[in-house]
Amino acid sequence: MRARGKNSPNEPQSRKAPHPVDIHVASRLRERRVVLGISQQKLAATLGLSFQQVYKYERGANRISAGRLYDLAKVLGVPLTFFFEDIADTSTPAAPLANDGHNDPLGRREAAEFFAAYRALSDPVVRRRLRQLVKALSEAPNGSTATAARSQGRRPSRRVRTYRGRGAAER
Repeated sequence: MRARGKNSPNEPQSRKAPHPVDIHVASRLRERRVVLGISQQKLAATLGLSFQQVYKYERGANRISAGRLYDLAKVLGVPLTFFFEDIADTSTPAAPLANDGHNDPLGRREAAEFFAAYRALSDPVVRRRLRQLVKALSEAPNGSTATAARSQGRRPSRRVRTYRGRGAAER
C-alpha cells in the first residue's frame, strides 16, 4: 500500500508542464515587481504569503487564483488585464457555447455600460422613466434581431391602482 498522494518508484510522474498562459502571467508578475523595485520578500509580506510562494508564482510552478491575481494587481498598481497583455494566443480556442442561434444582448459591452450607468442613478423616478423609455423603444420596429422585452411573459404586477379625485367612481 502506497502513501496517499505519492507515486511509487515504478509509476511515472503525472506532473504536467505549466500552461503557456500561466508562464506568461508569471513573467508579467515578475516584470512588474522588478520595475517597481519590490523584493519577493516585501511583496510576499504585503500579501500575507511566504517569499517561496511568490517565487513559485513567478516561475509558473504554482497557478495564481483569480482572487490572488486581483490582489497582486492592486498591490502592483496595474489593471488585471496587464497580466494578459501581449500574450500570443497560440492555444486551441475553446468551442463556443451553444446559443440556440441568437446573441445574448447582455453579453455585449454596451449592455454592461448601460447597466452600470443605470445603477448609478439614485433617483427612483428617473430610473422608472428610463425603464419606460427603453421598453417603448424596444417595442418599436428598429431592425433589431433581439426578441421583445422579456417582461411580456411575466405575470402582471401585484400593485393595485387606486383612482383618486374627480371621476373616480366612473372608472
